[in-house]
Parts: sequence; structure tokens; C-alpha cells
Amino acid sequence: MKAQKASTPARIAALAAAFALVVLTAAVAVRLAGRRQAGPASAAVAPLTGSPVGLKERVKHDEYLGGALRTSACGDRAFQEPDGRNRLEGSVEVVNYGPAGESLSRLTADRIVFDKDALHFAISGLVRVEAGGAVLEGEAFDYDRAQGTLRTGSGGRFSTSGLAGQAPEMSYSEGADEVRLSGGFRVDMAAGDGTGRALVLSGDSLVYERRRRRGRVDGRAALEGQGFRGVSAAASFNASRDGSTLESAAFEGAARVVVNGNGPAGEESGEVGADRVDVSFPGDRSGLMMTASGRSRLFLRSGADRTVTVLAPTALLEFVRVDGRWTWSASGGVRAEVREGSRLDRTLEGEEIGYDPANGIRVSGGPGRPAVADSAEARVEAPAISVASEGGLRSSGGVAGVLKRGDGGLKAGFFSSREDVTFSCDRLEIRPGVPAFLLTGNVTARQGGQALRAGEVEIAGDTGRMSGAGGVAVTLTEAAEGQAQARTIELGGQEMAYSPGQMTLTLTSNATVRLPEAGLEAGRVSAVLSREAGNIESLSAAAGVTVSKGRYAGRGEAAFYEAAAGRIALTGSPVLTDAAGGSIRGDKLTFDLADDKILVENEGQGRSTTVIKS
Repeated sequence: MKAQKASTPARIAALAAAFALVVLTAAVAVRLAGRRQAGPASAAVAPLTGSPVGLKERVKHDEYLGGALRTSACGDRAFQEPDGRNRLEGSVEVVNYGPAGESLSRLTADRIVFDKDALHFAISGLVRVEAGGAVLEGEAFDYDRAQGTLRTGSGGRFSTSGLAGQAPEMSYSEGADEVRLSGGFRVDMAAGDGTGRALVLSGDSLVYERRRRRGRVDGRAALEGQGFRGVSAAASFNASRDGSTLESAAFEGAARVVVNGNGPAGEESGEVGADRVDVSFPGDRSGLMMTASGRSRLFLRSGADRTVTVLAPTALLEFVRVDGRWTWSASGGVRAEVREGSRLDRTLEGEEIGYDPANGIRVSGGPGRPAVADSAEARVEAPAISVASEGGLRSSGGVAGVLKRGDGGLKAGFFSSREDVTFSCDRLEIRPGVPAFLLTGNVTARQGGQALRAGEVEIAGDTGRMSGAGGVAVTLTEAAEGQAQARTIELGGQEMAYSPGQMTLTLTSNATVRLPEAGLEAGRVSAVLSREAGNIESLSAAAGVTVSKGRYAGRGEAAFYEAAAGRIALTGSPVLTDAAGGSIRGDKLTFDLADDKILVENEGQGRSTTVIKS
């Protein structure tokens, strides 16, 4: 975007300087005696001579320099008032010309009144000053030459090709090179690229120091540009070195900046609120940089139904206007709420938080304080947590958390939905949509006496399906009927799968089972769990099964354990061996866990049963 020719206050100051020049020219026009000068006079003007009225009709005064007209002033009449002041009135016009005859400045008004020393001027009646392509208009202006001040209390308007504004009260100080607008002002600045986009500055009052290129707005301060609007109790700003643009602005006192996105439903729009918001404008006006400090609150819409609200002491934001995309960060202890429509999806907490469209949200913890992501399904703690724009979550560096109980919680495999499940792992991924949790690296999950350890665990939260890999160990603690102590059963294998429909927990590849009374090894083990307590009701094993009890070991191709009966049946040409090397074969081996007996059964001719005390 091309730079504007001059910032708003700078143009007002230039108009004021032209104003001073033309009113002095008017003073020269009404003098009847004194030294004639080339160009506008700046010395004291001699009083009118003649009668007390000294009326002169059709006053016209021209001054030349090097044969070229440089100044022209005229009016219907000029005279001296009884108090000694001089008056030029009736179609007053004062024009200053350049060397080539071009008009440099022009003033028109109904009257100009000034004192005998030409120090104080009162210009009134449809006042209009034109200079450098700019126009200043109003009903009445006062110019104090001694103090170097120009002011109006009856309303003024100013405009250029790219600027228009107004204020009930206006003043300019030559010595301080300072512009003041008060009584409620508004300034519209058109962009210099021909797009018609504008920057609007308004408020109760404005003070601009042109030498320092800085200004301040007090009372209902507002700055509005393409796609954004900032409001606060007060605001300050800095103009560029050449005065062509605003470099920065600071909103103070209940500051709020709203930025609109490009999407049809307001995607990538946002609102920033804080005690103070500092805004900087790139030279090409392609975006905004904002820093919010003091009770910062960010409200950002990243999708049609997705919003993020961030609370933090300090926040830094960048808005790229070309594609309407946000990047932002916040620090100093932050909390963020991510919503899908009216539903709270999750909250995020940490020391720092940031967002960019490509990677989504990332929250980091601080010393002794992890980053936290909390939702209806789970609470996650880790050194850093990332939330993708589509809703997925990733964390690493040592993760701990809770899979929550209740109807709104996650169906976490064989764990009960009536209690929380605590977990830890190296890395965690929560996939978007229907939640699916993938825990990898040193995975541990616990619920009361139930525990799961694995290299990797995946939980499909919609159905409660669970799978594990990388070496799985499951511990189930069961309340034993009529006994004070609970029973602990351990299952293991390289891989695990839990089917909630059949309540079946299956372990494969070097599967093991450790009962208080016996042990079992097989290629595959499937346990059926009770729906209420999650206890093992039955268990089946296949592929190279070994059952160990005391000094005996039975080997076969299949085994079945029935918890209610307290028995393990081994089939598939089973062989029973003892520690001394003795063996016995049968069609079926039954391990009676309660009575410490082993039954060897043969089903052929001469059917027999051998009972061995284990």
C-alpha cells in the first residue's frame, strides 16, 4: 500500500501555518500607509488613517516580487472600528502565489478583524482556507500572532483528497507545533492505494505534537481500519518519520480490539481485551501486531463453530490481513477455553500458549508446573501439549493424566466407567472426532486394584475398544467371596485386545496368566470379564498351553478356566510332568484349584480317572 501524503494531525498543522500566512496578508491589504513589502508582511501593521471610521470601499491589494504577482487581497470595504481594531469585510479573499504563478494558499471569509498591531485576528463568516490540496472550513477562527495560536470554538472541518474530519473545537500552537481537537472529533483517512479503505480516528479530544510525531486521544478513543476496530478510555499513537502513516497505537483503560476474519461465518476473527493493548502497523498495512497486557482476554474464532478464549497477564498477537489468519501467543500463566459451538471442548492451562494456523494451539508448562488440557473425557498433564485446528491433541516429554468416570467420560476398555483411570506414558495422541486415545512409551494405567502396563495402548472412546502392544501386563484384583483378602490375577502378552461387546480380553504372543493357585502360558489367552465387577468369569487358552501348579506342569493344545468352579481343564493330548521328571498322559487334565488336586482322565476303552495330590 502506498504511503499517505501526511498523517491527519500533520496536515492540520500545515493548514494552520497557511492560515497564519493568509491572515497576515489580509492585514497588509487593509493598511493605507507604511512600508510596502514584497510578499506577505510579518511586521506590525500601521493603523488606518483619516476619520474615525476611515471607510474604504472595494479594497484590493496586490504585491509583486521580481515582476510576478505573489500576493492578492480584496474585500468590499475596510475601516477602523471605534476601539481601534481594523476590519476587512464583504467577500474577503486572500491568495498567495508561487514563483510560477500557481496558487499556494487561499482564504475566503465574510470578515477579518485585527488589532492595530496586527497581533490578534478574528476571522468569521463561512471561513475557508485552501493550501497544499487541503481545506480548512468553519464559522469563525481566532489567530493570536503573539502566542502563535489558531483556534475555533464554533466547529471546524478539514479535508484533503484522502482526509476528512471535524471537531467542535480546534487549536494549533506554532511554538509547540501542537494540534488540539476537542468536544468530540472524528477523522477519516483514506488509504493511499486507491482501494477506498479508510482509517478512522475518533474520541473526545486529541493532542498531537508534530515534532515528536506523537499524539494522544482522551475519552472514548477509537481507531478503526480495514478489518479491525480498537476502543479504550484513552489512546496514544506515533506517526511515521515522514508523517505519512501511523506506526503504532496504544489503547489504555478497558482496551478492546476487534479483528474481522475473511470467512463467511467469521472464521479467523477475534477480540482482544486488556488494561492496555499496543498495536503496531507494518509499513505496507498488510497486518497488525498487538501486545495485550494487564488482565488480557483473547476471544478468537478459528472456525465456523470453533472458538478459543484465552486469559493471561500478557498476550502477543499477529494478524495477517491478506488471508485473515491469526498467529498469537500469551504468557505469564494462561488459561484457555476451546469451544465447539456452545459446548466446552476442553480447557488449557500453562505458563505460555501460542497458535498458528498450520500447527494449531501449543501450550507449555513452566518450572514445576506442567501444561494441562482438561475435557469431559480426560485431564492431561505434560511439559507441552498441542491441539490441532481440527481438534486433535498431542503431548510428549512425559505425560500423566486421568481418564474420567461417568457418562461424559471415556469408555476406557476393561476399566470400570464408575471410577477415574489414572495413566502415564511418554507420548499421547487424542485423535479428533469420536475420541481415540493413543498412548505410547512406558504406558501405565490404574484404577483401584486394576492396572495395565504396555509399550503402546489405544482406546476407542466411543465403544470402549482397547488394544495394546510392545509387551502388555494386566493386573486384575478380585474380591474373593468369603475371604478377607482379594485375589490378584496377572495376565501378560506381547499384544492385547479388549472387545467390550463380548467383554473379552485377549492376549497373544507369549501370553501368560498368573492365578494365586496356578500359572498358565500359551500362544493365545482370552478372558471373559463380568460386566459388573470386571472379574474374570472364564478363560480359554490355545496354541502350546502350559499349566503350572506346585511341582506339576501340564502341557496341551488348549485350556479352559471357569472361575465359579475353580478349575482349569487342559486338553489336546495333555501331558503332566513333575519336578522329578515323571510324566503321565491323558485325554484331559483338570486342575482343581480349591482342593489342590489334579485329575487325569482317559476317554477310550477302559476309561479311567487318576487323582493326583498337587
